[in-house]
Amino acid sequence: MNVTFEIGPLAHPTDWQQLASLLGGPSNVVNSVIHHLMLSNATSYLIESPYIDRDYSADYRYFYAQTFKTYARHCRRIHFFAEDVAKIFAIKNWNERVQALEATSKRSYCGFCVIRPLPNASIGRSALKMRGPEGKDLESVITCRADIRANLAGAELDVSGAAFMQQDARVGACAQIAIWMGARHMHQRYRYDWLSVADITKLAAPTTPEEATSLPAGSDFLTSERMIRAVSEMGFQPLCFKGKDIGEQILPYVESGLPVILGLHIPGAHIGHAVTVIGRVFSKIEPPTVRPLDYVAGFIVHDDQAGPYKVIPTKTITAKKFADEDTVRLRTRTGDLQFEVDTHAVFAMALMPMRAFSTARAAELTARRRMESAFSQIDQLKALINKSGTVNPLLDDLLAAHNNGTLLLKTYLTSAEGYRRHIARGTASDALKDVLLKIHLPHFTWVTEISTIDSYNNSSAGLRRIFGHSLIDATSSGREVVGLLMLHLPGVVFLRDVNKQDAAAQTAVVVDNDNLYDGRDKR
Repeated sequence: MNVTFEIGPLAHPTDWQQLASLLGGPSNVVNSVIHHLMLSNATSYLIESPYIDRDYSADYRYFYAQTFKTYARHCRRIHFFAEDVAKIFAIKNWNERVQALEATSKRSYCGFCVIRPLPNASIGRSALKMRGPEGKDLESVITCRADIRANLAGAELDVSGAAFMQQDARVGACAQIAIWMGARHMHQRYRYDWLSVADITKLAAPTTPEEATSLPAGSDFLTSERMIRAVSEMGFQPLCFKGKDIGEQILPYVESGLPVILGLHIPGAHIGHAVTVIGRVFSKIEPPTVRPLDYVAGFIVHDDQAGPYKVIPTKTITAKKFADEDTVRLRTRTGDLQFEVDTHAVFAMALMPMRAFSTARAAELTARRRMESAFSQIDQLKALINKSGTVNPLLDDLLAAHNNGTLLLKTYLTSAEGYRRHIARGTASDALKDVLLKIHLPHFTWVTEISTIDSYNNSSAGLRRIFGHSLIDATSSGREVVGLLMLHLPGVVFLRDVNKQDAAAQTAVVVDNDNLYDGRDKR
């Protein structure tokens, strides 16, 4: 058996109809993939057949190989390009062909879809070029992104995005697929274990009669308890959120680039829905507020039933910013339901790394209290600075914002490597870099950036500047000052040695020529 390559254009409506048929026929997911490819300016596709997909093979061994009906073992894989790939395959010399094909990786490669031989769940493991909704004063960022590699005819092609898969109801429900999409990002980006949907279903094995209600177990739905069990067995710490402010609670984790499983309530139904949050849409607002969530018009999600790179608005008023085809909608008995975080989110779970032991809320509270303590002793602080320099005018500006209630704090988790890379390449003064880049850091730290509503309320991340920031040891409890590593305010840096006690633990370093600098916004 030989592998065949079939190339098709995407120039006319009939070409797109043909592609939809190849993807499995009209469905919400297929239509979403087609829409995404159109917006990605795809102009040709290449079908690689037969293709052995590791994920489908795992499901095949777990279920389809044991059924009376015979299912095909092999898949097809369709690659998409924003140029005519036929010209490349017309090159006779294979070495030149591979080089030309690899050159498309950064230039025009739009990703791939694995097509499974399943009539109602054709879209298997897929990696499509990331993009989000566009519009006036909107900034879409896929925070959970990784370079995903495909080998095509000996050429290595990379696409930046988040892995997606359509639900196969025979072996897993939306919860398993949502967990799979989150776990696959952690594998692609941070080299956590590779896990199939079948693996996740096994790890979420039922332990009570109420949980064992379907065959295979979990193919109908997973309870939150079984989701937590699976994520824990996978090697992550499941950090769960409930309540009316779920959007506000998960935002620091989304900004950290950690996948969040979001549970949605469907009115009138006894079973809800689960999606994977992989990014957010920033929106300039009027009037500005001190709540970072208010600047988030929606969360970008992978929905196994609606498609990749969809949006769930944070509230009804922000839904108007998005086109209908970009949002997650569900057809119910009473009509189309558009999901919104404020209205329908009832449960969320972040896939936390094992070496982080504090939460975003605890870290931000500690940062706020330490900053307020410094402001309460502003005269002593200025006297300290005057001993070896001059008080930076930005310190007075920040104090005025604090007194006026216009300070805005943004918190996220980062690695020591990621923090140093951002500081070294950023726009902070060299004097500040000299201090920050010498700090001994744990593997994970919580960063709380200190800004004002005037500085933060800009549609472009390049215009959002910060006055300072804090570092909290993520391996501590995050509570009180014991985990504080550093606090930077304009003109001064407070350093704290966690292994010392009382006054000896803290030192202050005066920073000359301090200035506003870029916060860390994934772009």
